[in-house]
Formats: sequence, C-alpha cells, structure tokens
Amino acid sequence: MAGYTDKNFKILAADRFVDIRYREWGAADNRKIAICVHGLSRNCMDFDDLAASLASEWRVLAVDIPGRGASDWLEDKSLYGYPLYETVCAVLVARSGADEIAWVGTSMGGNIGMRLASRPGTPIRKLVLNDIGPFVPAEGRRHNQADFGKDPRFESEAAGIAHVRETRGVFGPFDEAGWQKFGRDSLRQLEDGQWTLHYDPGLSQPSAPIQNSDNWRLWPHIACPVLTMWGTESKILPADVVERMASTGPKSAVHEVPGVGHCPGLTTPDEIEAIRAFLAN
Repeated sequence: MAGYTDKNFKILAADRFVDIRYREWGAADNRKIAICVHGLSRNCMDFDDLAASLASEWRVLAVDIPGRGASDWLEDKSLYGYPLYETVCAVLVARSGADEIAWVGTSMGGNIGMRLASRPGTPIRKLVLNDIGPFVPAEGRRHNQADFGKDPRFESEAAGIAHVRETRGVFGPFDEAGWQKFGRDSLRQLEDGQWTLHYDPGLSQPSAPIQNSDNWRLWPHIACPVLTMWGTESKILPADVVERMASTGPKSAVHEVPGVGHCPGLTTPDEIEAIRAFLAN
C-alpha cells in the first residue's frame, strides 16, 4: 500500500536503547496530527486503511509499541507495561512537533490514550477509543488473552493466515481481501522459512492473575471529545460500560459495529467515515 514512509526513533529502556518503528502518512509539514496505537498483540499495519483515508487532511503516525511489529523486543520482559508505552507515545508526540493531536487507540492503544488524555497539560484534543473503555471485566480479558504469549509455527504463510482467521474471527468485519491482509500483517517469517506471530511471546511474562481492569478514576479527568467504536458482541467492552461512558465524564459518542466482537477492524467505509467526521468537528 503506497503513501506512507516507515520511520524510527530510539528510547532508553532501563540500561539500553531500543528502536521504535512507526509509519507516517500525509504531508510532512501538516500540523494536524493523528496518532494511532494498536492493541495488545497487534501492530501499526492495522491502521493502513484508516490512515490512507485520512492522509489528505491529517498527518497520521501509527506506531509499533515495543515487542510488536517492527519495533525492538525487550531483553527485560518486566519492562513491558504502560509506563514504558506511555513514554514511547510521549516521544512520538514530541517528534510530531504538534501542540495538539488527535488519538485513535485500539484496545491497549485506547488505554494508553485514556491515560495520556487524563493528564494535566495533555496535547490530546480528540480521542477515539476502539472497543475499549475504563472498565474491562476479568472474563473478557481471559477470553481475549486465551492464546496470548504462545509461540506457534506454521509451515506456510497460508497456514498462518488460517490460524489467525480461526483465532481472531471476532475481528472485522472483513471481506476475503481484508482477512488476507489482516492475516499477513499478523505474521513474520523466520530464518528457517517457517512463519509465526508478529509479536514477542515474552509479552505475557511475567504473568499475573487476570482481574477486572478498573480505570474509571481516569474518566472524569478526560476533557476532550471522545468517540467509542463499539463491537456489539465484544466481551471486552460490555453494554453497561458503554452506557456509563456515554452518560458520564466526557460523555462519549458511540458508533456501533453490529455483529463484531473485540474488535472493529476500522477498515469499512462506515467505520472510517465515523472517525473522519468525528475528527473534523
């Protein structure tokens, strides 16, 4: 897919520098910046369709959080976590040169966005939360992370894509071409020719008992407009949480994606137009 430039920068993680990769769309001198951050085991390529659609109006920066995609894996797995992820994103904001930004975050990326948007002096002026809210029930987290941290091997790219489609069937909605791209973007090829998933399996270490994730304390401190993209079958974002998000704090607007779980792919014209219209207002 044309129209982007792959870029990088380095951050200091404990005692060593690590390389962070991101994809930039749109005119380099455009001061309207949208930052896109992916979910737990995903990468920046999830935003290719959305970024291409926004690039005529926005400069879009989609980052690979450490341990995912083309960014470095960490030697010390205990460093994987929100403090480091927030630092990565703060550096990306600084590199953009913008005083104000829009944020599009899927799942974990939305959690990072909520954390940053709730801070005093935040540069975030519009916040899109893709199937994530201030509260995630433990049951939903367990369901979402059932295969997380496993390190499968596939003899062919096609076999890997089939695995992704089987285990991530609640994503979407995708047509056949969309599933093929989603599957390819989920994989990397090893030196021996086999294929595996495109993230560090060490992300799941050290593991802790999965509990409810409760960040309602952040919600009243988010002052910018919020749009929630909600997969109506999501186990991560229950209906009662969506209702509370719409009626308290920043009073999120909600765009429903029927028949989809966790999480919407942000590739359909309807999803893209909902985000474009929200960012434009």
